[in-house]
Amino acid sequence: MANRNYFESCKTKKIYASSQYIIGLQGEVIRDIPENEVAYHAGNLTVNRNSIGIECCHPDWNGKFNSATYNSLVELCVDLCRRYHLTANNIIRHYDVTRKECPKYYVKNQNEWEKFKADVASRLGQGNVATSVSVASNENKKGEDEEVRVYQNGSTKEIVYSDTDCKIKLGSLSAYEKCDCLGIFNNKAMVRYQVGSTGNYKIGFVEWLGGVK
Repeated sequence: MANRNYFESCKTKKIYASSQYIIGLQGEVIRDIPENEVAYHAGNLTVNRNSIGIECCHPDWNGKFNSATYNSLVELCVDLCRRYHLTANNIIRHYDVTRKECPKYYVKNQNEWEKFKADVASRLGQGNVATSVSVASNENKKGEDEEVRVYQNGSTKEIVYSDTDCKIKLGSLSAYEKCDCLGIFNNKAMVRYQVGSTGNYKIGFVEWLGGVK
């Protein structure tokens, strides 16, 4: 409730921060915003418009969720995946969009992130999940993040979709256009590309994986 009240107070401070759901330390689930309304959780408007944000409380700075919070998170993700016809591979972290260390435990422990998605997939009866291409390693030898991968389009225009099923067209990449690749989800590359000369960016999915460098 403290998290929810903080989000509520943000609007008077002209701060954009919110999520559809918050899960507490006893596994309680609070819905802050209806699922069909936009919440500001991912740091990217395109992703905010096409996803549902979930905040989770954790007992200490390690960031690991306790069993009650974890179990509720799995159940909530299973419910959302069933209702919106998604797979566990559609679940992404804040980190996968903006490189913010969030959720901290699942950025520092990639294997635990994959285990979480596997638990959701198991409950959905979907079998194995794909291992996502991390935007940055946990830590390299210098203790610094690795560079974001590059996506370079081929010789023909590539359609960019807002979903990994590639049913909703978002835009397109020109021949040989270069942009950022934020990861691989459901066997589709998530790209961040500039919209013309506007200085604005969009994030979407492309089918051709040959452009990932």
